[in-house]
Amino acid sequence: MNRNCVEMDDRRPDGATDLKALQAENARLRRLCTEAGDLALRQELLLREGDHRIKNSLQIVASLMGMQERRETNAAARVALHAATARIQAVARIHDALQLGGSADPVNLGTLIEAMCVALHEMAGDPLRVTITVNAESIDTPIALAQPLVLAVNELVLNALRHAFPDERAGAIAVSLRREAGGLRVVVADNGVGLPAGQARSAGFGMKLVQMMAAKVGGELRIESTNGARFALTVPYAASA
Repeated sequence: MNRNCVEMDDRRPDGATDLKALQAENARLRRLCTEAGDLALRQELLLREGDHRIKNSLQIVASLMGMQERRETNAAARVALHAATARIQAVARIHDALQLGGSADPVNLGTLIEAMCVALHEMAGDPLRVTITVNAESIDTPIALAQPLVLAVNELVLNALRHAFPDERAGAIAVSLRREAGGLRVVVADNGVGLPAGQARSAGFGMKLVQMMAAKVGGELRIESTNGARFALTVPYAASA
């Protein structure tokens, strides 16, 4: 009995040492997890602060350009400043969405497009003369997809406001976003004067920007000029992507 008791006592320190080592390792792992969580939180706060600062800077630039537009006496310069201001504001709205969403994917593409169209309508010189209606489904998409689409729609609506209704004529612009099999379809249509011959393949900056955004997301852009102008952008996208 005495010999067996001695053998059991000899094993006890080894077991106690193993338990202490395990407890120490667990404590170390918990500490590392806590530190990793704190680091992730700090990074998220920095990203949100970055989006906030970028959005504010863009809004300041847009305000300064708007002031310059109002002071400008050259009509062509005013048009260029107005277009540039709208583009900057579109990017600012994307950063605003990132800030509200915690800089995380996904963002609601339908909400972004609707908010942008409202802002563009408010910027129009006579918003009662030209109406803008938006029928956009609530679709969550990665920011890498949402950003080019928002910029493309921004450009198409802006171009319609600038060119589709000359001589103070009244009209309407319709914007839609919906899912289709294997992708998304965005349409911007107006009932204005339509496109001049060859305008569909114009080398103008606005059309180049739209085509660049379409290519960036692997989209196909179709242009029609019957009873106005119609731009349909089809983009491959799976909701589970």
